[in-house]
Amino acid sequence: MVRIQSHFKESKKVTKSLNYRFVSAVIGVLCMLQVVFLGLALAVSLYYKDAGMSPILITMGIMLVFGVSLFLIGRHSDDYQTGRRESMMTVTLSWFVVSLIGMLPYYLGGFVPSLSDAFFETISGFTTTGASVISDVEALPRSILLWRSTTQWEGGIGIIVFMVALVPMIGENASMVFNSEIPGVTHERFTPRIGVMAKWLIGIYVAWTVLAVLLFWAGPMGLFDAVCHALTSISTGGFSTRNTSLSWWESGYTEMIAGVFMMAGAISFTTIYFTISRKDPKRLLRDSELKWFISLVAIFSLAGAIMLYTDGVYGPNFLVTLRKSTVQVISFITSTGYAVGDYNNWGSFFAIIAVLAMYISGCSGSTAGGLKVARLMVLIKSLGVELKKRTHPNAVVPVRVGGKAVDADIVQQVATFTFTYTGLIIIGALSISIEGYGFMESLVGAVSCVSNNGGSLGEIGPMVGFGALSAANKILLSILMVMGRLEIFTFLTILHPSFWRN
Repeated sequence: MVRIQSHFKESKKVTKSLNYRFVSAVIGVLCMLQVVFLGLALAVSLYYKDAGMSPILITMGIMLVFGVSLFLIGRHSDDYQTGRRESMMTVTLSWFVVSLIGMLPYYLGGFVPSLSDAFFETISGFTTTGASVISDVEALPRSILLWRSTTQWEGGIGIIVFMVALVPMIGENASMVFNSEIPGVTHERFTPRIGVMAKWLIGIYVAWTVLAVLLFWAGPMGLFDAVCHALTSISTGGFSTRNTSLSWWESGYTEMIAGVFMMAGAISFTTIYFTISRKDPKRLLRDSELKWFISLVAIFSLAGAIMLYTDGVYGPNFLVTLRKSTVQVISFITSTGYAVGDYNNWGSFFAIIAVLAMYISGCSGSTAGGLKVARLMVLIKSLGVELKKRTHPNAVVPVRVGGKAVDADIVQQVATFTFTYTGLIIIGALSISIEGYGFMESLVGAVSCVSNNGGSLGEIGPMVGFGALSAANKILLSILMVMGRLEIFTFLTILHPSFWRN
């Protein structure tokens, strides 16, 4: 105890300038971690003797040299004070650094036509967005397809990988990095056991992935397709090995398995952790955000199914129509982006459901992007409180979610986030519209990227992709993807002048 207090006192004497060594060391570790995953893609390339071998080998070499160099630069980072600024800088830069090098297999192999396309595809992978510029994914070597799927699996587990990497390096500051990575709305306190939590969640994530592989493989999918779709369903990423996504198999079994694991990935990791660690399965049933989430899925799915059935899109079989509607809604609301059919032809009513689902997305602290159900709950409850105050202006009525009063600062933060989130969507939509795309294409394309969803409509619809957009728009949308992945505030804080003042 005395040693801890002594160390704390010494750290107070250290300058409060930004600890670049810490940022460098952590990003270096993350780059070296990519070599392992690239190695898996290399093994697939060696097995199938495909065209991905050379670009993957070159990328592995660059990633290793760059990672080791950054790690060496960051030596003795614990000699300097580390806090929120270092955490925010680390999680923001890491997405760009890893993506800039991780795009090399696409570009060096000639699988995408330009650097902007390669960067867009890689950012879309690591942020689990799933928007793609590749029109014919079936033409890609299997090693590249595996790397493409792996980027999404890593992106989904990113919050946990950061924790495992950072706990030994910053100790008590690990919780700040978690909040910089996934700010969310609220988190239960787990700081003293954050390393244990990270290992638990990695175990759960891996177990779910293995189970998904086995269940996909038990259906019409081959082993390779099963592995890739397991990686991209549990991460709510949405990259597929087929041009027409899940609809290629025309299998109700495959669609339902995908739906189950997309839902699993969109549930709060912290809720799952505390449910398992405290052996309290009823905790999930008591979770108000999860109840709202399931209710939204049910309402959107049933409404969509009724409209599709009325229009006769899938014939007289209502159960098939309900299944298609449900799995597609799950794909949207979990920000995955799989397609079980060409929903471009499902009518404007379903298009509106799609936009709403994409805008809201999954639970806070999950692999899903978007506004998050927890924020929607706060906004709706705030509206109720405001209406009560119109009648009773002197009444003190707190905003309550799940039976608990929400702090006024949190309510203000939710309102600010929603305003900024919507503003970024408008910026993205305006930028896309400049190229001559219609209102729906521009709006859905922007929502898709900011919410890390990947779904799209119209001329950039599910069977077309984002490849026709200009390089400038691809770069802008790539940045919006990262902002959405970091829930906006972390990224914008770095751009604010106050961040750079000691």
